[in-house]
Amino acid sequence: MVKLLSIGLNGTTGEIREKLECDCKTLTQEGFRVVIEELDRGSYKFLGLNISDGELSFRNYERIKNVLRTSVSQILANWIISTEEKKLINKIVTSNYCYFNQAERAIVESNAVRALTSTPADRYDLILGRILDYLDNHHELVLDGFLNFRLKDYRLQLAEVIDKVVDDFMMDLEYKEFIRVLRYFVDVQEPRVEEAHVVISGAGIFQIYDSHRKIIKNQHLDNTLLPNYSADSPGSLNHEDLLISALITIAPHNIMVHSTNRARDEEVLETVKSVFDGRVVLCDGCELCVSDFAGSSTHTEL
Repeated sequence: MVKLLSIGLNGTTGEIREKLECDCKTLTQEGFRVVIEELDRGSYKFLGLNISDGELSFRNYERIKNVLRTSVSQILANWIISTEEKKLINKIVTSNYCYFNQAERAIVESNAVRALTSTPADRYDLILGRILDYLDNHHELVLDGFLNFRLKDYRLQLAEVIDKVVDDFMMDLEYKEFIRVLRYFVDVQEPRVEEAHVVISGAGIFQIYDSHRKIIKNQHLDNTLLPNYSADSPGSLNHEDLLISALITIAPHNIMVHSTNRARDEEVLETVKSVFDGRVVLCDGCELCVSDFAGSSTHTEL
């Protein structure tokens, strides 16, 4: 019996063994029977791949070893991505973000897994190349040790993705707290008008009308009514903040939003709906949605 390769695993070996047995069928059909032995060494289980039958010349030995080396590398690379990666993410989050509670860590881990689903091929190629190189010079691979000492750049990639996910998570928490505070102001503010129509006619350009289609003006709206106002202007306030501030001051009981381009205004529309929960209706299309009323000379002063 000729020993070719050995894989050390900390845990169940069933799924990996089944995949190896399936891949070895080609060699069996050629007259080479691959025997997979399972041995216990402490907390590890080792799967040994050995050849027991067939004429094993040096040429056959090298060819069979390369076939098994490729098969083992592909199986382990897939296994790391599909199974070990979630464990690594859990370790990184637990270690680097211990100040999060259990629920928050679970959200970060779930978001990290979701973020990584877009680039599995890149990580697979990296891992596969490392395993192939390692098995080219070694007959035994212990998966835990390989992950810890031979795939540091892979684990660094995971850590960088998790850092980005945490940044987004913290921004989301801050946004939700921001919305919660604004909702409080909305709830305690007495409505100054029954109905307001918000017309968003460009990026950073909006106007607010009352139910009689008269422009509502106050100190919060003055800046937004300038024809050359742009959210991208140096030093200008965010148009979303200006709009929300104006609406909170006016405190309309009902808000009808007219947008000339919903895709462009999606973010501000979602914020208005979040802050003024239950008060907002998006217009399906009217003259305010397609016309420019910025030049109107009739105003309602507040």
